[in-house]
Amino acid sequence: MARQPKKKLTTHAASAVGDSAEAILKVAGELFAQRGFAAVSMRLIATKSKQHLSSANYYFGSKAGLFEAVFLRRIVPVNNRRVALLKERLAREPLKLSDIVDSYIRPLFEIDRTTSHPFSAKLIMQFSKQLLSNPDEHTYLLEYYNEVSRSYIAALTQGGFGLSTQDAVWGYNYLIAVLVFTLAGKSSLAKLEVDLLASLDVNESDEVTINRLTRFICAGIAALGTSNKSFDPV
Repeated sequence: MARQPKKKLTTHAASAVGDSAEAILKVAGELFAQRGFAAVSMRLIATKSKQHLSSANYYFGSKAGLFEAVFLRRIVPVNNRRVALLKERLAREPLKLSDIVDSYIRPLFEIDRTTSHPFSAKLIMQFSKQLLSNPDEHTYLLEYYNEVSRSYIAALTQGGFGLSTQDAVWGYNYLIAVLVFTLAGKSSLAKLEVDLLASLDVNESDEVTINRLTRFICAGIAALGTSNKSFDPV
């Protein structure tokens, strides 16, 4: 399993399962993902969630505490699932590059849709982007990515794809960059004419999106290596 939290949330935050806390967590996740940690205040979160500022402070103690609560609830389970799925895939013979890449992408879409406010793949990647782009603000949380990054880089290096450690490190970073850009929505795409943007199916299934991303990322990573080993994504 990926690293579990070393720090515990406050007692109130850890048991915050009521409507008020859930509303705060939902809005905080969206705002942190879209605007970044520095640009979001507890007052703004309280206003947008239609909750009292005192409630936000009661449950989470501070903005940093609330950010950590969102992170632990939404990002850590995704990374745990990635590590578990990667271990399953590494047992396959023959191992394909697509097995590795798919295991990183798929957990983004395995959202608990039994909740009234599922955290979309788009928001997960935006949230991750904010964290990784501003490491000085959240140094203590970056450790939760260590096992994930090391596991995937090792899999790429040792999987027989002709990749050096340097190739694997770049390939892993390219994978993240593609996901962040692609899943951020049409507003982040290249500035194209409206008719070209209109050709995109905004309602396409998750499986179609996963398959397209996997094929594209596999082709790019494979091009870095020297092996002719198959990376058929199907």
